[in-house]
Amino acid sequence: MYKKNLILIPLCLIGFHGTSQVTAQDSCPPMSDAPMPACPERPHINININNNSKNMSPRNFCAEPGATITVIVTPAGTTASIKGKDGGWPSGSGSSFTITAPADDGEYDYNVTFQDKSCIDPRITVKR
Repeated sequence: MYKKNLILIPLCLIGFHGTSQVTAQDSCPPMSDAPMPACPERPHINININNNSKNMSPRNFCAEPGATITVIVTPAGTTASIKGKDGGWPSGSGSSFTITAPADDGEYDYNVTFQDKSCIDPRITVKR
């Protein structure tokens, strides 16, 4: 009798509460199907992330090695995060934050995750 209760109680709890839903996001959609724009002659200064429009600019951020990059999140009071696709650089989160470009030239793919957990896939190009 007691053995049946030991099995029945957990099954009732699962039936009552249901199973947990794990919703990991494997990849974020690219910002555009168009080719990435080339870097301008002068590097960019800020990355702007907008939680309302679910957009960020520029799509291909260009920076010099070792540069400090300011990430501005709008509207005020909202947050966002950026994370390198390989788990490395860039990485940061908050309502506004800074990141420092690596010393090596290269293209760094990353994801921008908005406050509602949706995301997009831009790029940072570091070049001398």
